Amino acid sequence: MELEYDPSESQKHVQITFFSNDSEIRVPDSVFDVPTSVECDDLNLLLNKTAAASDGNKIIFCSCKPMKNAADQWKDRRFEFLVGDTFLRTSLEEFIEEYEVGTETVVKVEYVIGIEAPKPVHDIQAPDWVSSVQICNGHIFSTTYGGDIVIVDKKGKETKLATSSADRLLKCSSIVTKPTKGATHLDGIEFLVGGENQLLTLYGIEKGALFEKVLLRGHERAVECVSVNSNSSRAISGSVDTNLKVWNLESSDESTTFEKDEEEKAQKRRKKETKTKVPMVTIGGHRDKVSAVEWCPWKSGNAFSCSWDHTIVEWDLELAGEVSRIKGPKSFTDIHIHPVNGLLISSCTDATPRLYDAKTRDGTMVKQSFIGHQGGWVESVKWNPLNSNQFVSVSTDHTAKMWDVRSSKSSLFDIHGHEDRILCVAWNEGLIATGSADCTIKVFETA
Repeated sequence: MELEYDPSESQKHVQITFFSNDSEIRVPDSVFDVPTSVECDDLNLLLNKTAAASDGNKIIFCSCKPMKNAADQWKDRRFEFLVGDTFLRTSLEEFIEEYEVGTETVVKVEYVIGIEAPKPVHDIQAPDWVSSVQICNGHIFSTTYGGDIVIVDKKGKETKLATSSADRLLKCSSIVTKPTKGATHLDGIEFLVGGENQLLTLYGIEKGALFEKVLLRGHERAVECVSVNSNSSRAISGSVDTNLKVWNLESSDESTTFEKDEEEKAQKRRKKETKTKVPMVTIGGHRDKVSAVEWCPWKSGNAFSCSWDHTIVEWDLELAGEVSRIKGPKSFTDIHIHPVNGLLISSCTDATPRLYDAKTRDGTMVKQSFIGHQGGWVESVKWNPLNSNQFVSVSTDHTAKMWDVRSSKSSLFDIHGHEDRILCVAWNEGLIATGSADCTIKVFETA
């Protein structure tokens, strides 16, 4: 089959064949002669026409029952196309030139079912600039620069658990423990928040009430970031004081509990006090503020941090020593490591998210750069926990972008709606939540 074109025009042609690695998809065994000027829309048209013209034994979707009249029942679908490991985002001719694809033989084009754009589901007003967002049990947990903790339910309605404190500015948060898998209530959830007052506070929710459980005291300047390990026994935090601190979160731990002297105990004997803990370990090594921390998915005793000193560092927490260091082009604002493939996505004080493979010897080299944000810088990046190819970035250009690592020069979708800088993002449970300096949290549903 050939695409329609004007034979009076001189055009180069190439032979292609379609295939898919999806076991649920079956492809007609055909070779197509197409002009190199074709783009994704043209290939979509060709593939859909081929599917519609196929008989019942050649229907593309194996899960479909054989149809007597495929042409009458076929419904057009949107596909994405890959040549090698890269999405086709330009004309076939431009792609062949850029990636030096050989055309002496038939070019194999993989197709996958195109995903739908994120669907807006909630637009939530916050009391101040939103500094962090987390998603847990269908709820959105957020902090603000005004000291507020706002918890919103799955219907987008603010719960009665919200609290505020005018004497602190909150910068970061992390979920510590979750209720039983499948539960929809919030009882049993614990989460950490940190901010300008140099403290981290561990909150718990029991019987529908939010309360302080533990104070973590040790940083000398504002706490910028915090991350909890997979079994909720340890937390690591970073600060403007350039230090990392490791905390013991086990309820049975007494070794890091701060003991007041007898005079302080006597003065506050009648008051119910929140337990205070000091850090297990303090690690210095950055020369500017620590902007993000992440536990290492493949080695439980290690963690990563990034800083405004233009570096990402892997640490051995048991030895309190540096394992490796990545030098970046700008100050780093965020990092996130995918739990499955271990790839590290980063953002800097420029418009370009960058991908590193921190597990390999050449991990200090940029694996990919993603071009698309316009001006300003990227504030935060987060992987899709259910898809190791997808991540989201948010920027001071007021936009969020959903990416696939197989397409570095064009995002999958641009997510609009905020009227000011987007400062934070979370992706979990099929939801993307973004927080902005326009004092709103926007929630989007992903396929």
